[in-house]
Order: sequence, then C-alpha cells, then structure tokens
Amino acid sequence: MRHYSLSEAPRKDYYRISVKREDAHDGAPAGIVSNYLHKQVQTGDTLKFSAPAGDFVLDHSELPVVLISGGIGITPLLSMLNTIVEKQPTCKVTFLHASINGKTHAFKEHVAQLNRNNENVTSFICYSSPNEGDRLGTDFDKEGYIDLELLQSVVPSKEAVFYFCGSIPFMEAILKALRRWDIPNERIHYEVFSPVAILGEK
Repeated sequence: MRHYSLSEAPRKDYYRISVKREDAHDGAPAGIVSNYLHKQVQTGDTLKFSAPAGDFVLDHSELPVVLISGGIGITPLLSMLNTIVEKQPTCKVTFLHASINGKTHAFKEHVAQLNRNNENVTSFICYSSPNEGDRLGTDFDKEGYIDLELLQSVVPSKEAVFYFCGSIPFMEAILKALRRWDIPNERIHYEVFSPVAILGEK
C-alpha cells in the first residue's frame, strides 16, 4: 500500500499524482512502488486504487494563503496553488519552495509561469546546495533554507493561512518558525507523509 498526494486542482475527469522515482543510493534499496510506476506501468494500464481522502485541504477563507514546500512536499501544495489560480483569482498566495538544487526542483517552470501570469501569485525559491548552472535571481532566490527571517521578509502579512509539507526535519523547522512568529494554531495546516510521524502538539 502506498499513499500519494494529488498534485493537480480537482477535476471531473481525472486525478493526478506525481511520483519521484527513488533509486538505490548509499546502501538504501530502490523504491519498489516508485520504480514500478516509472518503469513498468504504461499508458492505458489499469491499477486498483481507493478514492481520494484526507483533511489537508484549502479552507477557502478570506485570508491570504502561504504555501511552504520542501522537496517532494510540493505535490499537495501544487494542487492547492493550481486550485487558487483557477478558482480564487483574487486570493493572494505566496508560494515558497525549498530544494537541493535545480536538478531536484520539481515543477520549476510550471510555478514560474504561474508567478509570471497571475498577479495574485508570488513565488520564492531556496536552494540549499546550488549547482554551477543554477543562477541566483533567475533559477532561485536564496541559497540556504526557509526560516523565520525569510518568511517575515517575503510574506506580506502574518495575517494569513499557512500550509506546509516536506520532510520531517523541514516541517519541524517551519512549525517552530511559525510558532515563534505567533501564528495561531487554527491558521497552521500541514501534511505528514509518514503515518507514524508526529510533529508535536498543535
């Protein structure tokens, strides 16, 4: 059994997931299901799956939205971003994404295009270890990590609803930053990919 986030705005005719292929590295084995989906499943094949479920969804409040993703945590937040662009064009949304570098940066051009074409969208990209070809100011906006100082400098107002997803260390750092900023719990929403992981009391 595997659970994957939807990575597209809700549709009547299809659902989309986006799966990173996990190759073997540093003694860890290759991902069984991700490699199966990438290498064996073909267009037209039929797979068994359950209906989408979960509570990590937009609450459609009147407040601005801040989406904060790290690595593969971008998938559910991309669904939210696409939904806002399509259905809430007056909602101000700030999208922050952290990646290692350009090679691991998923949906880079798609988010950049949304940023260019929609006045209500502002995106900000952090690379922790940029490659030689990654250009500051063009491919990414900051070398390093998303922290409280960065949030306070790029988010127009703390009066917003915050959604975040990524690795456990990433999410723990973001949650700590939001609490230091005195963001109330009812405006903090996150998705933990591992069912046994707990970030702490909300």
